[in-house]
Amino acid sequence: MFRSLTLAMVVYAYGQPAFYDYRPSMVEKPVQGFYANVNSVARDGQRALQTLNDARTMQYLKDYLAAVGQQLNSAI
Repeated sequence: MFRSLTLAMVVYAYGQPAFYDYRPSMVEKPVQGFYANVNSVARDGQRALQTLNDARTMQYLKDYLAAVGQQLNSAI
């Protein structure tokens, strides 16, 4: 597991544009594709987590407002 993760990190790092001059031409497209896919998944994952977090926050807010509404209605 550790070796696989290390290999994936090395391939990802090697796909950065800064290493363009050091890559052989035959691995150019696959390495750049892997780099772009990892960045895309990270971006989409961040959006998905933000959406879930917003939904959870809104549910807490709805519950709080419902409790406050009940307290106000019982005080009248």
